[in-house]
Formats: sequence, structure tokens, C-alpha cells
Amino acid sequence: MKKYLSALIVLLLIMGAGSVATAKAEDYKFGYVDFNRALNEVEEGKRTKASLKSEFEKKQKQLELMQKELKTMQADLEKQKLILSAEAMKKKEEAFRNKFIEVNQKLAQYREEMAKRELEATGKILTRLRDIVRKIGQTEGYTMILEKSQDVVIYSPPGADLTGRVIKQFNKGK
Repeated sequence: MKKYLSALIVLLLIMGAGSVATAKAEDYKFGYVDFNRALNEVEEGKRTKASLKSEFEKKQKQLELMQKELKTMQADLEKQKLILSAEAMKKKEEAFRNKFIEVNQKLAQYREEMAKRELEATGKILTRLRDIVRKIGQTEGYTMILEKSQDVVIYSPPGADLTGRVIKQFNKGK
């Protein structure tokens, strides 16, 4: 009896696998979204990008002032090289080195801050975009929706691009 039951189970599994294998290409529905494009085109993304750019420009101006001050210090060192005593020259060189280190530390700090802010801002937007894509996939019966900007999609017919719809839904509401 166990032999017959095992054989029946194996037969059912084979029949089930056969029906999956005979599924037609029309039974599958694929789409793709370009998240880079979406990030740049949604209203929140545009505002975030503008805000980050403004913040970057302010920090850039601060750095430029510090660099200008550093160049002035260097020029003064060159001019006073022959006039100053060894002790006074050593103090000025030390001040210059300290200022140089300060400028480089500020530069590294600003870069890190900006990268962190951009990551946080885009992370929130991407989370919402992914939620919208999931909803479209579930409600419209997509088998799979791929991400285009990561070079996953090599070819797809124009109708499979869902990016515009995702952007519109994102901009419509929270």
C-alpha cells in the first residue's frame, strides 16, 4: 500500500511540474523601473537635490575662504623668509601647518556630512518608490519588476517601463 501511495505522489508531482513547464510566455508579465530617473524627477527628489546643492555651496564657500587664508599665510611666509629669525619663522611655519591640517579636516568632514545627508534623503525616497512598485506589481499581476539603472534590463519593449507611472503616483501623495 505504501508503494502505491508513494508512486501516486510521485506521479502527481510529475504532472504538476509538467503543467508549470507548459506555461506560456503570455502568462508572465514583466516590467522595469529606472530608480535613478525616478529619484531625479519626483518633486521631493528635486527639492532634496536643490537643498543639498545649496548646503554644498555654502560649505564650498567656507572652504574657499579657508584656502584663501592658507595661500595668504604661505605668501607671507615666502616674503618674510629672509627677514624673520629662525624662531619666528618656525612659529609661522607651525601656524601654517596647523591651518593646512584644519582645512583638510574640514574638507573631509564636509564630504562625509554631505554623503550622509544624501544617503538619508535618497533612502527615504527610494523606500517610498519601492512601496509604489510593489503595489503596482501586486495589483496588476506582474511576475517580476526589475530595476533598470543597475544594468539588469538589457532589452524591454517600451510598454514595460513603469518609471513614469511610479513618478506620477509618488508625486500624487504620501
